[in-house]
Formats: sequence, C-alpha cells, structure tokens
Amino acid sequence: MGSETRARNLQIKVRVNQEELDEITRTAEQCDLKPSTFLRELGLGHEPKSTVDIQAFEKLAQLHGDIGRVGGLLKMWLADNSKSGFGRHLNIPELVDRLIALQEEIGETAKKL
Repeated sequence: MGSETRARNLQIKVRVNQEELDEITRTAEQCDLKPSTFLRELGLGHEPKSTVDIQAFEKLAQLHGDIGRVGGLLKMWLADNSKSGFGRHLNIPELVDRLIALQEEIGETAKKL
C-alpha cells in the first residue's frame, strides 16, 4: 500500500477508557476527521473546525428560503383583487401558522450556534 513511504510513520500510544474513546470519536466526526487526525491537529495546536456549524448555517439558509417562498405566496394572494385564480385556493391561516413555525425553527437553530 506504500505505507513505507509515508512521511508519518511514527506512532504515539494513548490509553483511554471507553467513554473517552466515544467522546473523541464523536468530536472528530463533528469535524469530519478520523480520531487520529483530530488528535494530531489538537496536539499540534490547531483547532479543528466543526462541520456542525456549517450544517446549521445551511439549515438556516434553507429555512430563510422557505419563509421567502411562503411570504411570496401570501403576497400574491393579497395582491389578487378578485380573489380568484391562483390565490383562491390558499389557506391564509395555514400559511401564517407555517410562517410562525419556520420562524421558531430558525430561532431554535440559531440558538444552537
């Protein structure tokens, strides 16, 4: 496999208990790293970047788009003077409830950051 040519060919053994191993593995996964890479980064004074924050920002962007789409539907319905055509079948209380639910979801996601 070419392991003889690797620049990193020395090992440091560290004893851990099961809970510590689980925590190291879980934290490494949040940074999208293998546990050994995660520990090397920490040991060299680097702070691995968590991908959890990136996922939260992506979720916020998705929710923001959802609110924009629902708001656009509401605006279209309100602008339809005859209340016929597209806006006729909209359930405004349902749209408002959905907007409120999306706002709450955005708030909960933002708190996690």
